[in-house]
Amino acid sequence: MKKLLAILFVILLAGCGRTYNLTGRWEYRDETTGTGAVYDLKEDGTGTYSVIGGSEVTYDLKYEVQSNHLLVSFLNNETYSEDLVFDSEFKMKDDNTIVIQGNGGKELPFIRQ
Repeated sequence: MKKLLAILFVILLAGCGRTYNLTGRWEYRDETTGTGAVYDLKEDGTGTYSVIGGSEVTYDLKYEVQSNHLLVSFLNNETYSEDLVFDSEFKMKDDNTIVIQGNGGKELPFIRQ
């Protein structure tokens, strides 16, 4: 019984410290409208966020992953806004799919390209 509890404790601790590698290009497309978004995340914690469809625009960003949260600050007038950090909770569906909570709680699946 003690061995079983020790094994369960080790498994629990291993799951708590999980880190996620989100580097790469991640794309979301709304199937009904054709609009979407792309995160292009680099290893150094920088990247871009692009809006697809309609008025297409790209923003430079800095990001950090803390537990299952993607923290993003956008470049504004040559500086990153430290006061305005977007905190998006995500779930790893598999190695190539992250699901980010969008506005209104809608789940947005971003696929690694």
